[in-house]
Amino acid sequence: MDLSLDEHKLIIEFRRLSDSGRKSLLDHAAVLVRQELDRSEPDNPAPENRCSVPQSEKRPEAAKEPIFTE
Repeated sequence: MDLSLDEHKLIIEFRRLSDSGRKSLLDHAAVLVRQELDRSEPDNPAPENRCSVPQSEKRPEAAKEPIFTE
């Protein structure tokens, strides 16, 4: 995975934090994520570890045509 210089700096600074500093930073990030999720549309919640398949995509394995093999 290629990281930018700023991302490398953030990782280095995070590793320099004490355990309580890391916990505090992660708690604050969790609060920000919850606030963002609360602002999102209730009908369309943010997916977690899901991949949606476009409905327009053709699926040849689902076609009802007979498959001929030799």
